[in-house]
Amino acid sequence: MIQFRFISFVALMLNVLLVVGDVDAQAKPTLFADTNRPNTSTFHLGEKVEATFSVTGLAANEEVKLILDIRNELGKSITKPEPIALSGNAIGKAQYVYSAPVDRFGYYEINAKLSNGSLLVSLGSRPAGIISYVVVPDPRNRIDYGDGLSRFGLLGGFSTSAVVIPYLGVRYMLTGNDWAQLEPDFSGQFQQERDKADHAGKRHPPKAPEYEKPIFQGKEWTTYNLSLLTKAGLPAWALKAKTEGTSCKKFGELNEQGMKALSLFAVSQAKAFAADYNNQKTRYYQITWEPAEGWCYGGTPEGLVKIFAHSYEAIHQGDPHAIVAGPTLFIEESSTRQLNELWAAGLGKYIDALSIHPYVPQWPPEENGLPAILHKQLKAAVKAIGRPIPFIGTEHGYCSNKIGNLNKALGDIRTTIIMLGEGASLDMGFYVADFWDGDDPLKTDGYGFYWNLNPRIQHGTDKLGPKIIVPAYAAMTNFLDGTISEGVLPNTEGTQVGYTFQKANATISVVWDYGSSSSYKIPGGTTICDWMGNCSKAKQSEITIGGAPTYIIAGKTP
Repeated sequence: MIQFRFISFVALMLNVLLVVGDVDAQAKPTLFADTNRPNTSTFHLGEKVEATFSVTGLAANEEVKLILDIRNELGKSITKPEPIALSGNAIGKAQYVYSAPVDRFGYYEINAKLSNGSLLVSLGSRPAGIISYVVVPDPRNRIDYGDGLSRFGLLGGFSTSAVVIPYLGVRYMLTGNDWAQLEPDFSGQFQQERDKADHAGKRHPPKAPEYEKPIFQGKEWTTYNLSLLTKAGLPAWALKAKTEGTSCKKFGELNEQGMKALSLFAVSQAKAFAADYNNQKTRYYQITWEPAEGWCYGGTPEGLVKIFAHSYEAIHQGDPHAIVAGPTLFIEESSTRQLNELWAAGLGKYIDALSIHPYVPQWPPEENGLPAILHKQLKAAVKAIGRPIPFIGTEHGYCSNKIGNLNKALGDIRTTIIMLGEGASLDMGFYVADFWDGDDPLKTDGYGFYWNLNPRIQHGTDKLGPKIIVPAYAAMTNFLDGTISEGVLPNTEGTQVGYTFQKANATISVVWDYGSSSSYKIPGGTTICDWMGNCSKAKQSEITIGGAPTYIIAGKTP
């Protein structure tokens, strides 16, 4: 009897705890949201945009208010926040479908919370309280300018489930296969595997469908590829001991076997790349990846130049149209010193183009090396080689979690425009979506153009949330793809920066002021476009500029 009473008491207390737990859960409703294009939340003008807000954890018929505040890239509210009354159904859920603004290009951030203070839940690397969408130019109206005039590329984190390459207007991609991946075990391994694949009617390395001519709305989007001979590593059997960097433990000087093997691999890889991408007239072969002295390379300048020496002629033998590029150092003083050492060691004999990763020590780029240190590095190259050398940018990006979403966009866009304005043939951004170490997506550095909304996929996620950089980048590519730089824009002063670009049917000038707000005189009859891509005919002879680039177009507007 006592035992029965004790069991009954325990059961009663469990019921009480469950009821208390239910009350507590009901006291804290949870808010979720998604757009009608949940994988990318990226739209073009004319498309309908909806955001569906769902509340769980309500009591039946419990009322709560949903408060929405829609803001632009500057954090300014573009609609009047009005509470929306919701009521829980029989199972404690409520839903509201919001028809979102889509009348202008740009970034739209919906700040959402409930009247009890509960914020929209965080998802992946996107913080709590917001959901975003963007409106960009329709990819179907973009022009493919070919491998010679396509100016923009992107690397890292692509997915066939979230195709955004066409929305961003990028064409250039880096192949993901390098020497260490293709010959991990022995010299000649790549050619052996290539021959085997050819015999079976297959391609080796296989096509990467997530970034090589991805399928968008049922059609291929044309892309162009750059070859990577090595990344921050060499095959273990080719690496000379005690020459590796402190961070890049697999990259350093070549041993004797490696020197012979690299030449053989370079011929085979060039032949294969030329065959796989024979639609390209311009084929770049990037030899090294950030071989910075100390942390990614521990050998001598002469040892690093030998990697180029054992690649250069071999690549041209495999592909007579090859453009050999390197070494991908940075826009800062230590890289400038290292480049001078490499020029002295003979690097100029073994490259056709200077490949740069235009990272600068701090934000903003204009105060920290761009374009001043870039000028210094290009002048040193001319002195060493005896003629101007083409140059390309193959990686850069700011971290939104360190400098903010807006400053990341401003820094990324202005860096790209500076590179192209100074004469780069192309420039590549980094990275499609946020990635992270460990298990907490919110601890990402925030390199991504998009938030990664799938916490289970660290790289190449299938669910994206756009940041401010997305519409700014899409507008820039829409205006400047296919252009030729005419150099620095005249009549700038103080902290104003600008460049002029020429297309067949338009002259496009880009100007901004990284230090303050100021006035800039413009020619009559021009079209003025903001950095999101919204344009109007100029009605005055002066405009006010700030940190966001302004496009001044004479002729046909893209």
